[in-house]
This record gives sequence, C-alpha cells and structure tokens, in this order.
Amino acid sequence: MDNYKEFIGRLDAASAKLMVRRNGLDKTFEILTLLFRQNNTGLQLWEDRLSRCAGLLADFAGRPEREAAVMELHEIALKMEPLFRNRTQRVGNRLAVVRTRRDEINKSLAGLEKSKMKLTSSRMLTQERENLSRAIGELAGTADAAAVATPDPSLRNDLQDARHAIILAEALLEAKREQ
Repeated sequence: MDNYKEFIGRLDAASAKLMVRRNGLDKTFEILTLLFRQNNTGLQLWEDRLSRCAGLLADFAGRPEREAAVMELHEIALKMEPLFRNRTQRVGNRLAVVRTRRDEINKSLAGLEKSKMKLTSSRMLTQERENLSRAIGELAGTADAAAVATPDPSLRNDLQDARHAIILAEALLEAKREQ
C-alpha cells in the first residue's frame, strides 16, 4: 500500500492550518506596524514640542503674560509625552510578540515543506524500485510475472544497475535525513 499519500496529506493539512494562522498574524502585524509608526511619530512630535516649550520658557523668563501661555503648552507636553511613550512601548512589545509567533509558524511551515519534499522524493524512488523489480521479474520469468518470450540479458543488467542506483540514492537520502 502507498502510505505516502496519507502522510503527505497530513503534512498538507497541517500546513493549511498554520497558513491560516500566519495570514491572521500577518494582518495583525501590518496593523501593529502602522500603529507603532503613528505612535512613534506622535512621541517624537511631543518630545519636540516639549523641547521647544522649554526653550521658549527660558526666553520668556520675566515676561509673565507670555510665560503663562508657554507654561500651559509645556504642561500639556509634559503629560502627552509619557502617554505616547508608554503607548509606543506597549504597541512595540505586542509587535515583537506577533513577530516571534509569525517566525515560529514560518519555521514550522518550512519544516513541513521540507518533510513533504523528502516524502515525495522517497515515494518516487519507491515507485521506481517497484517498477524495476517488476521489470526484472518479468525478464527472469518469476512466478508472479509473466515470462518474456525472448529475454534480453543486457536489458536485465541495465535494469539491475538502475535498481542499484536507486537503492544507493535512497540510502543517501536516508543518510541526509539523519544529519
């Protein structure tokens, strides 16, 4: 029986589930990236305003009417700057978590694809070996294969060489899997 089909199907099903999750995380990642940029820009603007207000306060020292107006702007900037800093940090932390999850899923998807390629390759090698065994059996006139009226000895040798090459390729594939 061909068990490869079942295992390849399982790999495909697992990949499909992970791809749905990754697509959701990709959308979340895009949204969080946009929010991070917006909040970071807001933070930079409030930091600039705070710096300018501090400079204006120093310039307007001794002029109470101007100093009061700038002092009010300075106090607002003092409240808004930490608000944007905290929000930017929270969004950045969430963005890092989503990035980590997305990377884990991508790593798993790559592993699943690699396993699928190995199974597919092994499946093809097994089918070729079976075909060669059947052809050799037909040439040799075994009980489970009909004997050919005029066997070709050189074809039989070529088929055996091909069979040995496939067996060596499978052994190499197995050795690579263990590494």
